[in-house]
Amino acid sequence: MLHSTLNTKAQIPRLGLGTWESKGDDGYNAILDAFDAGYRSFDLAYAYGNEEQVGRAFKHIFDSGKAKREDLFITSKLWCTVHRPELVLPAYQQTLKNLQLDYLDLYLVHWPFAMPVGEGDFPKDEQGFRKTERVPLSATWKAMEELYEKGLVKAIGVSNTPVALLYELYCGCKIIPAVNQVELHPFCQQPKLVSFCERIGVHLTAYSPLGRSGGSHAEVNASTHPVLVEIGKKHNKSAAQVALRWQIQRSQNISIIPKSTRKERIIENISIFDFELTPAEMEQIAKLDENRHVVDAAALFNVPIFN
Repeated sequence: MLHSTLNTKAQIPRLGLGTWESKGDDGYNAILDAFDAGYRSFDLAYAYGNEEQVGRAFKHIFDSGKAKREDLFITSKLWCTVHRPELVLPAYQQTLKNLQLDYLDLYLVHWPFAMPVGEGDFPKDEQGFRKTERVPLSATWKAMEELYEKGLVKAIGVSNTPVALLYELYCGCKIIPAVNQVELHPFCQQPKLVSFCERIGVHLTAYSPLGRSGGSHAEVNASTHPVLVEIGKKHNKSAAQVALRWQIQRSQNISIIPKSTRKERIIENISIFDFELTPAEMEQIAKLDENRHVVDAAALFNVPIFN
């Protein structure tokens, strides 16, 4: 497994398992299948609603003697309803309790928006948008810095944070975010954000690295795109493997967290380190960029930070 070095000097695996929508026994088994396939990085979040079953899977791995806690790189995220500074530590402690862990390797601010506390995890206004609350990201970040300074977490970072907000945070913080987790795939390449994060020493983790298909989101599916399918044929690989490999070759400052609960897909997604795309193929994929987000802050929060 390839690794990148964070600004904390910690090593983050270049590929991990995403766990969004991984529920119940499927979520539990996905962790175990991924571990057996060679995954050592796992991306979680309170908002995914699966911390307890994921925690049981980690406990099983540790109890079996197959791995020690320090062998895994585990990430989770602070949800929007607990952005008030006094709520950050209790939220972090609850996540550790749910996961049956003593610490996280990385804790991220899930969105650069606060939502009101006491109205459920996903409070909505009369228009159907998630409610927002006036808590500045800088205030939440100070509480995140306290977690790090007390040694409670190995690294802290942000997610879904565009250049303007990241730059403002960068200019005023004591501790520079170690990671910015954002949507990156062949149809949403965000080259300016990628370049900026490289320049200021913030690692990027790419979520939805294959886009998404169907459901409530627009269909943006790397697994079936003809250009990626054709490139895959030349390497005896799937289009999905080509899209993941492109991200790995694109920059050493990017890691990826494809999600799946299917054992065969989990194995397929990690089987991308035995081939290399040519410069011409990399250029072909670069031309697919449409700046097309499938996770849209405007649609969720009525705040168009990605535009």
